[in-house]
Amino acid sequence: MFQRRLVFVYLLFVLLLPARNFAQTGKLSGYVLDHYSGKPLPGTNIVIKEKNIGVAVDNNGFFILHQIPVGKNVVEISRIGFGSLTQEIEIANGQTVILNFRLKAEVVRFSEVLVTATRENALQNEVAVATEVISRLELQESHSQNIGEVLEFATGVFVKNYGHIGALKTASIRGASENQILILLDGQRLNLAQGTAPDLSDIPLQAIERVEIIRGGNSALYGTDAVGGVVNLITRSNTESKPLSGQVTTTAGSFGTRVLEVNFGQKLSKFDYFLAHTYTSSDGDFSIEDSQGRSVKRTNNGLTLNDTFLNVRYTPNSASQISGFVQIHDADRGAPGPTSFPSETAIQKDKSWKYNLRYRQQFAARFGLKAQTYFYKFKQNFDDPNPVFPFSSEHKNDVLGFSFQSNWRASDSNEITGGYEFRQDKINSTDVALQRRSNHSIFLQDQIRSSLNQNFEITLVPALRWDKFSDLEVQISPKMGFSLRYLAGFQLNLRGNWGKSFRAPSFNDLYWPAGPFAVGNPDLKPETGSGYDLGFLLNLKRTGYWGFEVNYFNSNLENLIIWRPDANFVFSPENVQVASIKGLESRVSYSDPNDIAHLNLDYTYLDAEDAVNNNQLIYRPKHQLKAELIVSIKQIRMKGGFRFLGKRFTNADNSSLLDSHSLVDIGAAWNQPFKGGNFKIKIAMRNIFDKQIKVIDGFPAPGREVRSSVGFTF
Repeated sequence: MFQRRLVFVYLLFVLLLPARNFAQTGKLSGYVLDHYSGKPLPGTNIVIKEKNIGVAVDNNGFFILHQIPVGKNVVEISRIGFGSLTQEIEIANGQTVILNFRLKAEVVRFSEVLVTATRENALQNEVAVATEVISRLELQESHSQNIGEVLEFATGVFVKNYGHIGALKTASIRGASENQILILLDGQRLNLAQGTAPDLSDIPLQAIERVEIIRGGNSALYGTDAVGGVVNLITRSNTESKPLSGQVTTTAGSFGTRVLEVNFGQKLSKFDYFLAHTYTSSDGDFSIEDSQGRSVKRTNNGLTLNDTFLNVRYTPNSASQISGFVQIHDADRGAPGPTSFPSETAIQKDKSWKYNLRYRQQFAARFGLKAQTYFYKFKQNFDDPNPVFPFSSEHKNDVLGFSFQSNWRASDSNEITGGYEFRQDKINSTDVALQRRSNHSIFLQDQIRSSLNQNFEITLVPALRWDKFSDLEVQISPKMGFSLRYLAGFQLNLRGNWGKSFRAPSFNDLYWPAGPFAVGNPDLKPETGSGYDLGFLLNLKRTGYWGFEVNYFNSNLENLIIWRPDANFVFSPENVQVASIKGLESRVSYSDPNDIAHLNLDYTYLDAEDAVNNNQLIYRPKHQLKAELIVSIKQIRMKGGFRFLGKRFTNADNSSLLDSHSLVDIGAAWNQPFKGGNFKIKIAMRNIFDKQIKVIDGFPAPGREVRSSVGFTF
């Protein structure tokens, strides 16, 4: 009898076991995205309440929860910097429920998602490098006309401004020259092998969704030119939920400046597009004081600019997307030259065509693929019909590029990113004739996370890149970063990096034709650098939202290319200069609990020396101080900005310098929402005290400038 009962219990257990282990559970999977931009939100927590079941969203925004009990369950979605969601779901036997969620951002600093730091989606407050993200809202409220003006308030960035609204503007970060800063457009390199840094005044804001700034060398991920930092301009796409949306804005300002901006976007099932056109016209002439203290007119500053941008996306499902953009740019501007040798007749014409096609595919929860191909054509003509010294030149640059990148989440604590890049630069120039350069690159990065205890998490980020140029020696760029995060109560990230970086010599450096005044040097080596940085990022909520950031950096640059005269006063480039650069970046930000007032304070100290003679490198200000205050009261948003720029030496022996100066800007915007749209009026005043300044010797900047605009959004 006992044996029969035992057999009966055993058979009952066997029959019920499958039902208990398999038939009574289900799965939940999907994506978590930003409510407005549609970008993935990695690090979001997905929890089944009261069931002790949870998972974190991966870098592509994807999640999957296993072993969810059948019946009704409550799922909670939460992420630092965003509001939380709860939703009731019902799971049937063996069912997989697919749900996508969108979270709205709260007012918390340093919680933005960026791609430039790791080449994959990552949180700003979790990465090992010093970063800054300028959002679309900040771009709209900046009262700026181009990316060059926006970067004037970025932490640790020195913008070299050569004068009026259409004049050349380039960026310097952590003491690196403008040619040692990499500028990207959706990951597409804008730096040309010809050797001229991208002109940031040529990039209107209408086509830009956000700006990501990485401070410090990053050749391990991006190769040549990423010595001082990387600026990645992320383009706009249609993110509106309504079928058709658009905006029209017209601006009038001092010095005969007129701007018209038109854009609209539309969503058509799985397709969407965004189209924008910017027209800018400016007389540009302004008054300055000459060496005798007399008021004279700075002429030949005119600008006519047309920029058209189209971004198209096809999203068949949440795991894949094909997108691409076309940008056509045409700018004619006067070239007044330095005040010591002015020109009233020189004209510069810039035309560019950019074509970009991208593909993204998430094959599984742990593996993703990205591919990109692009073509970039840039043509520049310079003509000065001055009868005494006539001059004319033409440069045609053609760039073809392709990149392939994969991301493998080997485990919850190990994420590997690697890829291959190819790029070919060709120039046909009246200066350097026909030249070509091809570059093959392979890069690999690993992010290794480990929890020390329930309150601390450490991440190690080793990276390595191999670059093979057709006309230069192979370059190998290693990097090691770390991030130690405190996870309880407030956000604290202690971080540091060490790495090597380089810049390939330009076509101008290598192949400038022999003449009576200059000749190139085909034996040049790449400029190289090594350095480290240490810092912290603290974000907490105490009677408002506070953010604190401090970074110390130290780098040594070798084989810097300097043009020097020989005994016959013929200039030629040589690898002669060695530089020692160190400094400190600091930033404090505050937002009140009611989202009325926002305050940003930035201070940068820089000591950039020639390591041979201990002289300061030219145009490296030791001190920069920046402050911004934004106050929003109902439909009115007011903004004030302050910039202090320290003294800059203008020659190598430090016998000449430009004095320090400070500028104050103010602005206000009034928004009036109505059914189906929004009406906005903006007015801004730059340099309100009408100071006469020079950022670059020989190129004075305008005095007080007023801008007013009227916009309509539907």
